[in-house]
Amino acid sequence: MDTSELLRTPLNVFSLALILVLTFLAAYRIRKKWLRIPVRIACSIAAVLSGLLLAFILFARGKPNETVTEARNGPFKILVRSQEFHHSGSINVDICVTASSNLAFPKNEKLQCFLHGYDFSGLSVKWLAQQNIEIAFDCGRVTAFTNSTFVYPNGPVPVEFHATLRDGCANQVQRFHM
Repeated sequence: MDTSELLRTPLNVFSLALILVLTFLAAYRIRKKWLRIPVRIACSIAAVLSGLLLAFILFARGKPNETVTEARNGPFKILVRSQEFHHSGSINVDICVTASSNLAFPKNEKLQCFLHGYDFSGLSVKWLAQQNIEIAFDCGRVTAFTNSTFVYPNGPVPVEFHATLRDGCANQVQRFHM
């Protein structure tokens, strides 16, 4: 997600609050007392809210708690990245494939990642064959999944990988008897 999209709305709110603060300062110049009081109250509330919003923008930045686990299979490896932002309790998971020589997580996630999701329990990823992968979990939320991805290890010729997804959530449905 692009940071500019994330900050666009708060910056608009902050600029609106700044306009209200300037209106508050202009309220001192209003001669009629009955008009001055509501404008001051509204502008004071806007100033406090804009300060809180600015504090949120400044302190909400930061790096997530991130772990990356890998499973190698010859010239390729599977990367499982887990991220938790600001100790939220929700853990985002990305499962991708890349060349074994790559040290970083793939930048082109749309081409190289099989799964995006969060809050998985019992997650396991294993190689079934040279280009086949099994992703299994007991329960969790899948936000994006594709059965195949491509890796361009050395030049324009891609290597295609296939994934099988096995979830156990249907087996864990509780049945209530009345």
